[in-house]
Amino acid sequence: MAKPACLIIVTGMPGSGKDEFIKVCVEEGFKDLHMGNAVRKYAAMSNIAISDADIGKFATAEREKFGKDIWAKRTLMDIDAPLIVIDGLRSYEELEYFMKEAETEQFYLFAIFANRKTRLERIVKRNRNDDVHSLEELIRRDNRELDWGVGKAIVLSDKMLVNDSSLDLFRLESRSAIREILGKNC
Repeated sequence: MAKPACLIIVTGMPGSGKDEFIKVCVEEGFKDLHMGNAVRKYAAMSNIAISDADIGKFATAEREKFGKDIWAKRTLMDIDAPLIVIDGLRSYEELEYFMKEAETEQFYLFAIFANRKTRLERIVKRNRNDDVHSLEELIRRDNRELDWGVGKAIVLSDKMLVNDSSLDLFRLESRSAIREILGKNC
């Protein structure tokens, strides 16, 4: 693991716009790491089916077996650039792990917020293999992620971006927030 000069961690509920925020970070020179990719990688190594329910059960089981910060540990091993943005923080324990182990003075936690109706529309539109397809499934997923502690992570964020209007406006607000950070000696 390389020591990053600047580390941005992103949290939020499914479909809130975290990936769009990450795209802007990448455009501004950050390398992106997704905790969900670590989950999917380890799930594939364990022959777990790629569905929301199966991946969720696997992620929960790994947290129970190895600790609530297991996905942070597995993601942090892949840091290899000075500017890093990590998507997928789901618990206070993961936040604590990153704060303690990332060895960077420029650490920022961003929360991305959008209401449930908007998030469901976005999730259905993006149509990923491991996504939910109905309001009932989204409620179950939200509850699972809230049980993991994502609500506490959101509340503890350094900055919250509300993503409830146009994509262009959200990208503009994201770019402004990222450039502000880059101006702080990142």
